[in-house]
Formats: sequence, C-alpha cells, structure tokens
Amino acid sequence: MGAERLGMSDLELEAACRPGEAGAAPWVYWSSEHYSFGKCLRLYARYPRLLPLFVYADHGVGLNANLYPHEQANRARVHLTTLRQKAERNAALAGRRVVHVPHPWIFYRHAMGIERHKSPEGTLAFFTHHVPGLKWEDHDTERYFELLRSLPRKYQPVVVCLHMHDINAGTHRELRRHDLPLVTAGHPSSTRFVDRFYALARAFSYATSQLWGSQTAYCVELGIPYFFLGERPRLVNLNHKDWPVGEVRLDDEVFKTLTAASEALFREPVDAVTPAQREFAGLTLGLDATVTRGEVDRMLWAEFFHHWREWGPLWSKA
Repeated sequence: MGAERLGMSDLELEAACRPGEAGAAPWVYWSSEHYSFGKCLRLYARYPRLLPLFVYADHGVGLNANLYPHEQANRARVHLTTLRQKAERNAALAGRRVVHVPHPWIFYRHAMGIERHKSPEGTLAFFTHHVPGLKWEDHDTERYFELLRSLPRKYQPVVVCLHMHDINAGTHRELRRHDLPLVTAGHPSSTRFVDRFYALARAFSYATSQLWGSQTAYCVELGIPYFFLGERPRLVNLNHKDWPVGEVRLDDEVFKTLTAASEALFREPVDAVTPAQREFAGLTLGLDATVTRGEVDRMLWAEFFHHWREWGPLWSKA
C-alpha cells in the first residue's frame, strides 16, 4: 500500500472537506443523513434513495443512554439508536419512539463486499477532533505525536486522520511540523464518506486514538486491532448552545460504565481483535437489535406518508 502515499496535501485535505455530494433526496434532519448514515439506511431498509427521511438518529456511535438536547429539540416522531440502553431508557417517552436498530454502515459494508486489505501496514491515528464552541483540554499535542513516532516498528508508518472541523480550523497546517502524513475521510455531508472511511481504514494493520469514537467501533467490526494511546483529554464548553459553559460532564451511569469498559478493553494494544472487543463494538453498533429490515422499511414509509404536507415545501427548497 505505501502509507506515505496515502498522505494528502493541504489543498487536497481542504478540497475533500468542502460541502457537496449530499445525495439526491432533500434533507429533513441532518443527524439521519450525516456520515452517509442516510445512504446506508436507505439501502438497508430498501427505501428509495430519492425520498427524504422523516426520522432522527444518533450522531455517531455513542456510549450515552440519554437523549442529547438536539435529539429532543426536533419534531421527529421516531429516533433511531444503535445503543440498546438508550432505546430502553426512553421507551416511555411521550410523542416519540426510540427504536433500537443495527448501524446501517455494517449492512452496507457487507453488501459492498468491503474487507480488510490483504497486505495492510502501519497505523491510522484518529486525531481527537474539536467541535465549534467546544475545546479539548489536558491534551498535550506535542507529547501525543512523540508517542505516535515512538511506537514500535510494526506500527509504522503512522498516518494521522483528521476531521473536517480540524481542517476548516486550519489545524492540519499546524500539524505539518510533526512530519506525519495527514488524511481525511472528507465532509460529513457527503454520501461518499462511508466509502472514503473504509478505503482508508482497511489498508492499515492497526488503528488508534486517545479515547472512544465512532471510528473505534467501525474499525473493530472490520477486524482492525484498535488501541487507545495518550492521556484522555477533558472536553470543555466555551459557547456551544447544547451545554452549560465549563467542563462537559455526562452524568449518566450507562455512559460511565461503558466508558470504563472501553478503557479496559482498548487501552493496551493487541495484534488481533479479541472476542471481548468485538462483542463490545457489536453492542454499540446495535448488532444485537431484533428489529427486521422490513420493520424499519415500514417505519420509514409510515413517517414519509405522515408528513405528506411537508413534501411540497421540502422539494421546493431542494
């Protein structure tokens, strides 16, 4: 493969993170479309790619059983989650069904025949990305890159994967001083995001980050040994509307339990995904969900027809 050749120039990184390729259907809710979720959900449910989705969904593969503020402040009657505990906790929620579903990326991966590269090499390091209005503290970037460079030979070369927010903030230009190749899966609104992610990840022997993220579950499910490296940073809210100003604390026992479990499972490197790691990732991805493809399909159609008054305005804006 040649991990060095995977590195992208600043112009290539910036071009990949421009909005576009959002698909043929008009968007109703960003969370059910971002990161190619909508593309994969339509394939899984056999739902037409030209029709909008009138359901909300988790933003990524999280460990929190509570609904985030943006997951409550919307008009959707159905919320899709891959976390069983989240569906159970919100089962009695008035006016909204929280449904436990398998993550559609996994169905898409199998349907497209995406597997690991036959000759993977190196390590894909997912840089802890910032979110506008939020900041990671106790995150020694210099020390972190020292740790990446000092990894044993079998982990080399290391390639750093950046999120769109970091590239839009110019972080990629600052990180050039560390002399490691930089890549990205591109803009989250692109229907090609899932394909770009797997095209990158499948080529590596290992993957790493400082803490749990959606990519952890995707990589482990694909069979890529994954480990946490470096200190765990604190997330501080500067001015994001969904959180009080100050350190972001999720006072949720499920989150605390699953976070502790992820630390125990992934803090030490392994050369092959263990059964316990695979089981944990599978549970976060909803692979234990009992809902069928047909049931999800009927759910999407029911919401589509329920919102028939919105068809005209929605397509007129598209």
